[in-house]
Amino acid sequence: MPGISSSAIGGMGIAAAMLVGAMGCDIRDEAPRPSRSQPLLGAGIAAADRAAPLIEYVGGYDAGRQRAVAEDRPLLLVCTAGWCRFSADLAQRTLRDPRLVAVSRRAVCVLLDADRDAESCRALEVRAFPTLLVLDAHGAERLRVTGRSSPAALTTALEQALEPRRLATATGEDTMSR
Repeated sequence: MPGISSSAIGGMGIAAAMLVGAMGCDIRDEAPRPSRSQPLLGAGIAAADRAAPLIEYVGGYDAGRQRAVAEDRPLLLVCTAGWCRFSADLAQRTLRDPRLVAVSRRAVCVLLDADRDAESCRALEVRAFPTLLVLDAHGAERLRVTGRSSPAALTTALEQALEPRRLATATGEDTMSR
């Protein structure tokens, strides 16, 4: 899939991506655990957390890409692994932050599991978990964040990557006509 240089993200985006990409699970980092029906939401989540706003995901990469193209919206891919402690933290804490959930609504969101969606993860060159990617409607990579992230840092990085002017400029559209 086509990539972009880090200069396209911008100075603030690079700083945010560097802050959030500190740690992650290598594919070889931890032994696989049996998959569960809801792979990252364990019984240890408090009742208040279960009521937290959730990101709405489209089922599968292909369906997400088709919808992103049809709606001319960016694609937010959340690549996780059931055996990765940082993926569990992302699902239980970071992706439940109300500010991040609100920002995610600007994109078509797809949750990819390392084991169930291995082919898509390989095609996207995901080498560690969790990895979040933002692709524009044409498939160009706008942002890649790997590893452990705070809700505030990830929200900032996503806001910048999903900014309409940045997406329009990257595809060569005239931002003044919108």
